[in-house]
Amino acid sequence: MIWFLCLGLLQDTTLSDTLDVINYRANRITYDLENSLIILNDSAVIKYKDIVLTSDSAYYHVESNILEAFGNCDLKQVDDSIRGEFLRYNIETQKAMMTSGRTQIDNGFITGKEIFWIDEKTVHSYLGKYTTCSDSPPHYYFYSPKMKVYLGDMVIARPIFLYIQDIPVLGAPFWFVPISSKRKSGLLPFRIGNSSTFGKYIRGFAYYLVLSDYADVTLQLDAMEKKGIMPHVEGIWDYAPFSKGKIYASYIRDTQTQKVRYSVEARNTSDLFLLGSSLNWDIKYVSDNSYRQDYAETTAIWLEKEITSAATLTRSVAGFKNTLAFERRQDFSDTTINLKLPYYTISGPSSMLFSAVNYAITGHISRDRLTTSIDTSEVIGANLHTTPSIQQNVLNLLTVSPRLDLDLAVFNEDTLGDRWPSRFGYSFSTTASTNFFRVFGIELMGVHGLLHKVLPSITYTYTPAFDFTRFPRATGIPSYNHTNNLSFGLNQEFEAKIGDEERKVNILRINFGGRYSFITDSLSPFNFLVSAPHNPFPPPVSIFTVQVDGTIDPYTTDYTYNITNTSGIKLDFFSLTVNQSYRKESGYQVWFNGEIKPTRNWSMTYSARYDVPTKKLVDYSFGIVRDLHCWEAVFNFNQLGDEWRYDFKIRIKTIPEVSIGKGLLGYIFE
Repeated sequence: MIWFLCLGLLQDTTLSDTLDVINYRANRITYDLENSLIILNDSAVIKYKDIVLTSDSAYYHVESNILEAFGNCDLKQVDDSIRGEFLRYNIETQKAMMTSGRTQIDNGFITGKEIFWIDEKTVHSYLGKYTTCSDSPPHYYFYSPKMKVYLGDMVIARPIFLYIQDIPVLGAPFWFVPISSKRKSGLLPFRIGNSSTFGKYIRGFAYYLVLSDYADVTLQLDAMEKKGIMPHVEGIWDYAPFSKGKIYASYIRDTQTQKVRYSVEARNTSDLFLLGSSLNWDIKYVSDNSYRQDYAETTAIWLEKEITSAATLTRSVAGFKNTLAFERRQDFSDTTINLKLPYYTISGPSSMLFSAVNYAITGHISRDRLTTSIDTSEVIGANLHTTPSIQQNVLNLLTVSPRLDLDLAVFNEDTLGDRWPSRFGYSFSTTASTNFFRVFGIELMGVHGLLHKVLPSITYTYTPAFDFTRFPRATGIPSYNHTNNLSFGLNQEFEAKIGDEERKVNILRINFGGRYSFITDSLSPFNFLVSAPHNPFPPPVSIFTVQVDGTIDPYTTDYTYNITNTSGIKLDFFSLTVNQSYRKESGYQVWFNGEIKPTRNWSMTYSARYDVPTKKLVDYSFGIVRDLHCWEAVFNFNQLGDEWRYDFKIRIKTIPEVSIGKGLLGYIFE
């Protein structure tokens, strides 16, 4: 046996059978030439390609290209590493085995009695634990006799047990936990539970499929003991400016009611569609207005009274903007469906006539269909419309703006049964306005100067008494009601320079207006508004606005008014926003929302609407979150009228899909 002993901090290299250079160093190196063995003692370091191995001591078997490390082993390869007590590494196959090993994967940690590094993307762990808690010992962990880790993807374990403070609380025959920070196809964590509404269920069993860098689709299946099977599909794409949007659909044949129920929603924005056009749509179809509410798991989803689907195709040709629109509006309260099939609009560019008259021509073609529980009616109409106007300045004092509204329309049928009747209507108006202002050199309480603007205006409007009663109403076509009145307004604005930076803000707005009708020889109620949009208070007051608006009858002096106020304060541990609305003889309601953080780990959000006359909360909700280091406990409650929902869960902050919720606690909390 031939031994060579080197003392001190030494470094050497050797060539493996693959002709790659291996660098190693230690405070003491022993060469056993007979057994082709290099023994590194005291702070051993071995480097090979992108691998760095540090340990208390190590053996390098030259002929078999095997590395063995003992005590405080740390094997690093690029951004990954495994630490443990004993390591065996094959240089040729790049496979490793570590006892009592620990490795970090993204935000998680895996420990195991034995960890095998199969390849650069796969790790096996036996009798191991997975956790995202950085404390030692961790607050929670998943224990499994066998875990397979796909780096940058997911952890698969069978069976698996969830331990909290070393106490087992849940178990499953298998589970998978996503650990990827990038978009990647694969299964998503699902939820298993039990409730009085759904019975035993599996929800969120889904496969996420990445189609490209710009599109993906999620296929999901919910299985509910009392309701049946509900498939879902969701697709998202982003090929802007050509197309960007999403689609979501779900379907169920409810085993309790034997009803087929469904929901389809789709949105798209295309700034560059065919031949330079743009296409946008927002489509929504549901079988009934309570579909989403009946199958919601957590927070309340209120009944929808009306749903609207719309799509528009727009393109400009020779300066004329062409828009083709479709709209479907379904009202569940009276079971009516309004359709626009289609609705075409053409808008010409703004032009000047005789260098003085500004005008633009627009046109519409509409087909309106109304379906009720009794019958279906349809109206087809088309028109050409223009509003020539002039704006003249008189002696640099008044701005006079006369305007003429002209409309020629044709319909498919009138109330007399005549086919394709036409009619011509017009209206005239002129407005005279001016403005006065004065600057006050005020220096008081942070105010540096005040600008007062007075904006009076008067408008005369005349529309003849056309007899258009036999013509149906159609979208985009004006009806021209008889008008002969004089409107007036007096608006005032107060603008100040605030603070050292002399920031310009509007601190007060006062508007007053009315109308006199020559037809009835009477004044309409006067309108008034006083608004203070600027917050004059320093922190912690974050917002403070006041507005008063209403009407006054000039003959009886009867009046109505509405007072609204928004106030808010914001501190590190507390925030509150209060909206108040009081209308004379109609009621007083208060909305408020905010957040409370009594400690670093506790927070509570709340919102409510309170009706003062009835002394009742109309609707309210609150949520409580408790930070548990790597976990958080979440409780939410919502109520609107007689409808209420709540949800409680404890979830891992870095893996929110993994949670313990009320669905796992049986019927007692339902």
